[in-house]
Amino acid sequence: MNTEQIKNFLATAEVLNFHKASSNMFIAQPALSRQIMNLEHEIGAQLFDRTNKQVKLTAAGLFFKNEMSRLLAQLEQAKNRVGQIHRGEAGEISMGHVSSAMQCALPPFLKIIKHRYPKLKITMKESSCTEIVNKILNRDLAFGLIPNVTAPSELEEVTLYRENFVVVMPKDLKISTKKSERIKALAKADWILPALEDSQGYNEILYRLFHKNGFSPRVVFESPNASTNLRLVSEGLGVTIIGKSAIKNVKLNIKHFEITEAAPKVEMRFVWLKERKEELKAYIDLFLEIFRKVKFD
Repeated sequence: MNTEQIKNFLATAEVLNFHKASSNMFIAQPALSRQIMNLEHEIGAQLFDRTNKQVKLTAAGLFFKNEMSRLLAQLEQAKNRVGQIHRGEAGEISMGHVSSAMQCALPPFLKIIKHRYPKLKITMKESSCTEIVNKILNRDLAFGLIPNVTAPSELEEVTLYRENFVVVMPKDLKISTKKSERIKALAKADWILPALEDSQGYNEILYRLFHKNGFSPRVVFESPNASTNLRLVSEGLGVTIIGKSAIKNVKLNIKHFEITEAAPKVEMRFVWLKERKEELKAYIDLFLEIFRKVKFD
């Protein structure tokens, strides 16, 4: 039994006329009759009740028609789904991200995905940079969105955007207004930063910036979560430094200044495991195509 036999049987069962069915399926009537007889022989049941005047489905033929119609529909759906998965338009994929990525990169990306590829499910997992990297290495995550992390050689990365750092403070904190003195003026402030072990590479950039301004920060709270750090600043518990996009549309009791003078940038990177590149190629190509259409500002 093959799909051609089944389709020819269904075509005959639909019109109950061998001549018409053979014409519809572009097959000679004797060949169609032989196919049906072979099919009946194979399944051990008569499918059609044939007389000189009419052709009817037997009870077995009616059951077979209903079941084969359902199975062929499922087969067609499976074929379509396989094609979508192959092109990265369907299936389920997991992506880790730092909290700041949700302020800029991810919402427009996910909106496009949902609109264009509703059958593609992306599982988002917010975490620290170190945990995201480890989960990718362990194949628990397919992709990651992480900033400025010194990624191990097993990972491949593409920088999606660069932006300035901003120093965020409680609104009532008063400091020097001179650009060259603003960071130095916070030398004795309480700082809220990601833990060193959570953001290696990212924190190294921050500490080089602090040392360039002549001090080592007194860290009173550590969290990899941007929204947590901003909330702590809003409560007057310290100051923080973060990518500019992380404060976008944030309504808290905070103020900030942007570090624009010859300073390092936040670089949001899209990363994956090199040895999975061929396996994930359709998703990599699709996601990068969409990310390139997103305006990161």
